[in-house]
Amino acid sequence: MANDHFIFEQAVAVRPWASSGRDTSAWTIPLLCIGIATIACCILIPAAEENRHLTAETRHLQADLDQINHQIAVNDQFLKSVADDPTLLERLAQRQMKMVRSGEAVLNLKGEQSRPQLSPFLLTNLPPPALAMALQPGTGPLDKLSSDPRLRLFTMGGALMIMAAGLVLGISSPSESR
Repeated sequence: MANDHFIFEQAVAVRPWASSGRDTSAWTIPLLCIGIATIACCILIPAAEENRHLTAETRHLQADLDQINHQIAVNDQFLKSVADDPTLLERLAQRQMKMVRSGEAVLNLKGEQSRPQLSPFLLTNLPPPALAMALQPGTGPLDKLSSDPRLRLFTMGGALMIMAAGLVLGISSPSESR
């Protein structure tokens, strides 16, 4: 029991940070935090930029899909109208074969002569969806990390060096531990 007390006193007496009078690990936590934050920026900023591009592409594809679905609905309605309305069917056949009923005449309008003859299937053609705005790249210093992989690599290497320096500065020297 007395022997255990003696070991405890020796362990308490040998504290290098208390014997030197100054805290040698004061740089460890800040340098580790700076290094971890820099590495996090090098990883998260490119991922966020890729997410932004994927979101814009998803919106563009959704607009295309909506336009195609609307085109399908209009075409289906047109086909139902052709099947149910004999007058429309007759007019389409006359237009396709470029025939005119007896007693009727084609009305030629000024400026319409240069226009090519339209197919009846183009009557249901919808305009394409509006173009989405192009993504503007960021101009800040952290935005350059997402565009240049070499810069990102060197920045992460520097952050690892800062973290290593913080760990080395946190270790007490052998002369202080005596």
